[in-house]
Order: sequence, then C-alpha cells, then structure tokens
Amino acid sequence: MKKYKLLFGLMATMMTIAIFSCNKDFDRTLTEKDGTDTTNVRYGNRKVLYLVVDGARGQSVSTANIPNITALLPNAIYSWVGLNEPEVTLDASNWASMLTGVKKAKHMVTNNDLTNNNLQNYPAVFKRIKDNRSSTKIASYTSSSVFQKLTADATINSLLTNDDAVKAAVINQLKTDTASVILGHFTDVEKAGASVGYDNSFPAYKTAIEKFDSTVGEILAALKKRANYINEDWLVVIASSDGGAYALPANSDDQTIFSKPANNAFIIYYSPTYQKRIIVKPFTGNRYLGKSIKFVGEEPRAEIAGADAAVYNIDDTTKMTIELKVKKNQDIFRWPSVLGKRNEWSSGHPSVGWVIYLEEGYWYFEWRGTKDSDYKQCRGGDIRKGRWENLSVKLEQRGNQRFIRTYTNGVYNNEVEITASGSLANSNPLKLGFLNGSGHGVPDFYVTDIRFFKLSVPDGVIGNYACETSIDQSHPSYNYLVGYWPATDGNGNKMADLSSQAHDFTLIGAFTWENFNDLICPPDAGTLAVLVPQTSDIPSQILNWLKIANRQTWGLDGRVWLDQ
Repeated sequence: MKKYKLLFGLMATMMTIAIFSCNKDFDRTLTEKDGTDTTNVRYGNRKVLYLVVDGARGQSVSTANIPNITALLPNAIYSWVGLNEPEVTLDASNWASMLTGVKKAKHMVTNNDLTNNNLQNYPAVFKRIKDNRSSTKIASYTSSSVFQKLTADATINSLLTNDDAVKAAVINQLKTDTASVILGHFTDVEKAGASVGYDNSFPAYKTAIEKFDSTVGEILAALKKRANYINEDWLVVIASSDGGAYALPANSDDQTIFSKPANNAFIIYYSPTYQKRIIVKPFTGNRYLGKSIKFVGEEPRAEIAGADAAVYNIDDTTKMTIELKVKKNQDIFRWPSVLGKRNEWSSGHPSVGWVIYLEEGYWYFEWRGTKDSDYKQCRGGDIRKGRWENLSVKLEQRGNQRFIRTYTNGVYNNEVEITASGSLANSNPLKLGFLNGSGHGVPDFYVTDIRFFKLSVPDGVIGNYACETSIDQSHPSYNYLVGYWPATDGNGNKMADLSSQAHDFTLIGAFTWENFNDLICPPDAGTLAVLVPQTSDIPSQILNWLKIANRQTWGLDGRVWLDQ
C-alpha cells in the first residue's frame, strides 16, 4: 500500500510541476510550428557552422563548378532563389538582417556607421544564444570592420585581413574543439562582382565563386576531422548576403522580385540527418503573350465612329462594367486619356461623357453628365510601370442611388455616387489612346483585353477573372458583353471586336504591332518572398537547431524551414 501511495504522490508532484511550468515558462517552450528537424533524430551536442558570402548571386552559384557545395545537397534544405530583403542594397543592412533575424524596419541599420540603429532591441542572434546558455562559446571571423561591429556579442570577434585569413581562422577554431557556434564571413566574390559583373559570363566572377567552393571544401574537411565529430550534431549554414547588378535577358525577366539579381541570395541548411528539400521559384503569375500597339503621343490612336459607338453610351439608367489591361512605360503621368467617349478631354472638363485616364502613379474614371454641370471622378489604384495591370470600373444601382466603383487587378478601390449626374450619353466616337483636347499629357502605354458589359458585374466575378487574359462563354457575365477587343490582333489597321456587336477599333496614324511575353498580375514582392528562404530566416533556423525557443517578445521576422 505504501508503494502505491508513494507512486500517487510522485505523480501528483509531477503534475503540479508540469502545470506550474506551463504557466510560468510558457514562452520558453518550442511552439508547434518549430517542429523537429527530421524524423531521424541524431543525439549529440548541437553546434552551428555559419558561412556568409557577399555578392554570390544564387543563380550564378547554381551553375558554377561547385563540387563541395553540391556534395552537401543530398542532405540539405536549400534554394538558389532565396532572397534578401527586397529593395535593400546596403551591405550593412543585409548583414544585420542575417544576424538579427529581423528586417531593416526593426533593426534600423541604414548606414555603415551603424548610427541610429535599433540593435539594442533587436540584437544579433549571438546575444539570444548567450542569454539562454551563458557558457556557449561563439567565434566570428571577418575582414570587414562594419561586420565585426555587428557581431560584437561573439566570444571571439576577430577582424582579419582577407578571405584566406578568415578561412584559416575558421579551420583553426574547428581544430580546437571549443566553440559551439562558428561564423566565417567572406567578401572576395563581392569584390569580383563589383569589378566585372555578377554573372558567370564574367570569368573573374565565376572563378571567385569556385574559389569560395574550395574554401567550403577545406572547412568541411576540417569539420569532419574533429576528434569528437561522430558524437556532435552540426548544422552547416551557407548563405549569400546578396547578389548583384546584372541585366537579365528579356525572356528571363518576369517582372517580379525573382528578376532582381541584387536580391538573389542562395541559402543552404545542411545536416547529415536532413532529407533533401529544394525550394524553387514559386508560381509568379499567368503568362500573357501576343502582339499589341504602343500608344505614345497623339498617334497612334484608335476610334469607333459615333454611330457604332452609341451602344457604349451611359445614360441615367445604364448598368455597365468596363475592363481593360494597361502596361505603362513610365512612372508618372499628367492626365493622358486611356479610353473615353466625349467630345474632348481638356482643362475645365467640358463636354458630357466619360474617360479613363492616368494621373501620377494611379488612374481615374472621370465623367460629366447632362444634369450636373460639375465633373466627378473616382480614383482607381496605383499601377506599376512595365507590368500589365487590370483596370475595372462599373456603374452599380443600389435602391434609388447609382455609384461608380473602381477596381485594380480585381481589388476594390473606391466609389463615388453618380445619381445626380444624369445621363453621360453623347454622339461622339469611342476613343482609345490620345483623346483630342488641351491641358493634359499624352499616352505612353499599351492597352489590351478591353471589355464593355451592359451589366454591373458582381465584385466576386471581377476579382476572380481580373487576371484572365481572354473571355469566353464560361465567364458568368459573357451574355452581357457588348464590346470585346483583345487588341492583340498582330496585323492590319483594326482591333477586332469579338463580341456580338462587331464594332472594330480603327487605328489612326503610324503604328507597329509589337510582340510581348509578360506575366499578368504577378504577386507583390512581400507575398512571393515568404514562399522561399530569406536571409532574415537564418537566425530563427539557428535558434531552432540549438533548441532555444523563439520568444514572441523577440519579434523575429524569420521562419524555420523543415526538411519534410
């Protein structure tokens, strides 16, 4: 009986301790998303070898002769399309992200002097490790005085003369069998890229990458010769802090963050226990190709004569939706017309009718009616240079009120009431491109996939079909289509209307059909970046490997990548 009482007592004590622990130290527990690194757990003293190389563009590294790095890949989580923070080009900012696990908005490293930074609140990962395991020895080696300042929390923080000296120091540290975290920072690839260009077509750059691979090979050989290596559990991280400027071939530029060579890092997480996992470029949008007309200046332009264009009038009872795709060739515009039906487009906004035009970096739908002598306008969203953007405007009736609503790439922007304006109907042509008048700029853009519905197309349908590049009877509003001009005909002086109305646009002035092959509606940089490893992920990966829980109060921006 005493035995059972003792057992029950022990169980009660353990439950009390567990409950108390959960309540008191909840932030120290590994969250579910951290998971485990592999199903094949290796027991041993966990350690980290972290090699940072500047200027090594991921795509160039992947196609160079890199036998030592390649040998790691069967047991690695890796990506050749990793990213540093979009639009960040300063080395110090990128290094800070790789070391702190947060992005520039938090660490605020914006210059090489490191002035006005926020590293007190977002320190390097070394401090996080030491705060949890004060006895941990950390060694960092670099030839950059700025990088050295960022690694001040390392136990050993050496400033050396060049990459060869960094390599020698890392190898020597591996031989001493004392440090649990070793960092080596290498700069020769960046120097070569800055001198000749960041692509393997430049022999000096390719040679620098291959020399770095040899350095990796020597360091890994020293790692595996450690006397106690068999009983240790090493995570090897090899990553570039950035890529470098390089003009991609036109057919390789998808107009997304993955076509910005300066942001193209590579990241490798290697452990003998990892299964191979390669993260490739995610889906970046539908491909849109054909031939189109560049509307630039007063000509070329296109028109549908007034008699045929009557169906595109908007009176005081009309329901309608207009959709079109625009690719602009400059950032800022001063009120050029894209598509309109009115006598003129001039200062003071004379004449009854409507027009879609560009202003600054965004777009507008503007109108003047027969009842209200003042003009009205409803702003659309921002549209970006060099990318196809889908613009939609609709007239919607709700009770006794009527509203103009605008959408960009299927996303609602704004609405303005049009009830008091009356009819916008007139006898003028429907005009594409330059619209005669004064006080406004001229076009410099392409326009395709123009659709005119005599229906207030539902918001959900606008959103679902905004990135489609054609329309057929599967579209829910197809039966209300009174104008459909793909404007990708590719020859002749007409833009054919494929709707039942068959009112073609006639091109006026000298024009050329130009080939295009682009993405439509690619996701923004932030959306795409989370789908591949980022350099700011690395500190989270290291902490997870060392089984140090990521606390919410740290505010880390990175994620942990698993091998399954």
